[in-house]
Amino acid sequence: MLENQQVRFGGGQTKKEQQRHLVGWLPTFDNIEHQALLEKLRTYPAMRRLVKGWLKAGVMEALDLSPTPAGTPQGGVVSPLLANIALYGMEEALINAYMSEKKTQSARQRAPKLIRYADDCVVLHAEVAEVIKAQQLIATWLQDIGLELKPSKTRLSHTLKEYQGNIGFNFLGFTIRQFPVGRTHTGTSNGKPLGFKTLIRPSKEGVQRHLQAIKKILQKSQFLSQEQLIDQLTPVIYGWTLYSRTVVSKKQFTVCDSLLTRILWQKMTRKHPKKSEKWVKEHYWRTVKGNTWTFATSDEDSTMQTLRWHAATPIQRHIKVKGRASPFDGNLLYWAKRLKEHPLTKTTLGRLLQKQQGKCRWCELLFREEDQIEIDHLTPKSEGGGEELSNKFALHRHCHDQRHAKHETECITNNRPHS
Repeated sequence: MLENQQVRFGGGQTKKEQQRHLVGWLPTFDNIEHQALLEKLRTYPAMRRLVKGWLKAGVMEALDLSPTPAGTPQGGVVSPLLANIALYGMEEALINAYMSEKKTQSARQRAPKLIRYADDCVVLHAEVAEVIKAQQLIATWLQDIGLELKPSKTRLSHTLKEYQGNIGFNFLGFTIRQFPVGRTHTGTSNGKPLGFKTLIRPSKEGVQRHLQAIKKILQKSQFLSQEQLIDQLTPVIYGWTLYSRTVVSKKQFTVCDSLLTRILWQKMTRKHPKKSEKWVKEHYWRTVKGNTWTFATSDEDSTMQTLRWHAATPIQRHIKVKGRASPFDGNLLYWAKRLKEHPLTKTTLGRLLQKQQGKCRWCELLFREEDQIEIDHLTPKSEGGGEELSNKFALHRHCHDQRHAKHETECITNNRPHS
């Protein structure tokens, strides 16, 4: 990964409301131009009229009806989808601006890289001048839908060196930075050492938000039993660790567990002020798999409940989705190897591809997108084989032909009928 100048863009807002900002409030939803949004909806007229009526319906607070001349209703089930539709095309507009100057493939490759999630995005480029130019292009593009960049959330930074008091950047709860390292740990580009390594970690703000969520549960758990407390804490811990497990999170998981143990200990000792520390430990903590500090219910209980610690979630690196691949593009082979739960993978062929890890059962080579894949029976139906999944396997069409040719030859040699 190259050293990148980057600018982070926050949520959009109208010029009249530059100072209006509340925690958890997305200005994008409030200010999207309805007509610009409706023009982007590629749907049939009846659906377009339905969306238009829903956008113009207004918001009822008590007995007061407030009109909605712009924006999408907050809390609406399709508001995030409509906001994404409104912002769709930002990436292509940025690339086209560079292609219009020099319509070559190299010009497209030199264009800044824009990464967007809802109304939060990052622009990456090696030259600061190109990032500033991209910022101006995006600001102009946003005017067509009644939005502008939020000044308080837009800043320039560098992933390796300090720039304008900033180094690295936070995005979607993660901190992305590059660190100088020696030859044995350096990242590489085209086989050449870069002298630094890119690390993505849970951001300090993200960790603090997670710990605050845990503290809120504990503050409201005065009259909860240990079982009920575990039931409320476990989903919060497990959900956050699943989100963070694809990056460098092991140290943060350990720190969170240490803090959680300390908070639980303080809570339980205060709950039983007349009991000794030994009694509190024996009453609330158990030894599970060698860990003497496991917050769990009594061993005598046949359905012992154990609090899931952060470190119990293993680190699992994310493999990037290639190119323009989509879970809805019908590429069964690709998504069967990536996803456990998907409509495509629930078919017989999808389950066989997952079971065989994308390999042909006959030649043991990985299937390719252009390959013709067929299903055959291990034991032919004429010999008593059934339709159960364990009696089926996926193989190339030509491997299927080879297998049957070999089977027929063996039948002729052994003087028995072939299927």
